[in-house]
Amino acid sequence: MITKNDILTLLTEMQNKGVVEAKSYFKSTLLNEDISLDTLKFINDNRELEVTKFYEMIRKNYNQKKSPLYKNIVKEDYREPEEVLTTLAALNLQILLFNKNLEENKKQRFLNHSRAQEIVEVLDNYYKTYDLRPCLKLIYLIKSDLKAFERIR
Repeated sequence: MITKNDILTLLTEMQNKGVVEAKSYFKSTLLNEDISLDTLKFINDNRELEVTKFYEMIRKNYNQKKSPLYKNIVKEDYREPEEVLTTLAALNLQILLFNKNLEENKKQRFLNHSRAQEIVEVLDNYYKTYDLRPCLKLIYLIKSDLKAFERIR
């Protein structure tokens, strides 16, 4: 999950590297409660976000028939509880594998943006309580993230 603080940090980094337009996005982000897709797109256009690369890889793997993970994330309805659980577990594994190849200074940010901690928490909760609702709620949030990141590409 990308927080407002993450956006402000990224925009500050961009300003420090001489991206003049970052200043207006910084001000806009400070003044608004929500993060705009325009701001995310601006950041991604100037400094591609690792999470955007990750979701692009997931989509490409699906298109090349290497993995059904993308389809499982964007599906409308989960008929079997195991589908949601295996999708979250598979996504968590892919996040860890992708993270392994990132530069050290980008790893923590990617793990946060990809909701890795949240995935682990809802799976852990399910193992203890068999309550699938938090897992379903999270998979729909991840689906929204994926769709948003696709829009800014």
